[in-house]
Amino acid sequence: MSNYAERANDIVRAVQLLRQHGMAVGFPMQTADGQVIFSVGKDFTLTADQILELLKHGELHTEGVRRSVEAHAATSRRRRAAFFLTE
Repeated sequence: MSNYAERANDIVRAVQLLRQHGMAVGFPMQTADGQVIFSVGKDFTLTADQILELLKHGELHTEGVRRSVEAHAATSRRRRAAFFLTE
């Protein structure tokens, strides 16, 4: 994924694969800091980078999405805890 066009094509392919696995995927949205995000299923929000990572590892299915979201949440909690411990 060396350029924007390849990255965009990979995102489209990944979203199509998620939908083929029966997952609802919303339209892309952009956060205030410029990240592209998608609602996936009823309970999840994934960044384009997370979706591409799942594609790369062959994890574009319900269980892969759940694991990715849980791992991201755990990493965010650890970062926040470390930040507050260093202040």
